[in-house]
Amino acid sequence: MATINPVSTSLGMSISLGVVDGKTVEKVISVTRVNDSITADAAKSLVNTLKNLLEYPVTATKKNSGGLLAD
Repeated sequence: MATINPVSTSLGMSISLGVVDGKTVEKVISVTRVNDSITADAAKSLVNTLKNLLEYPVTATKKNSGGLLAD
């Protein structure tokens, strides 16, 4: 039976930098080396803490996980 072994997890926070020439400009800030077993509540708490340090508003957050397929 195949399994997936977690290798890395990160959080990507999209921030809105404003509007230029009528287009919304966004950038993604990545927080790497996040524990593979992070819960949704813990991720929300981390993002809420970090967004207070940012100049621009956080518009979205995405959890990215990578793993290796093992036999």
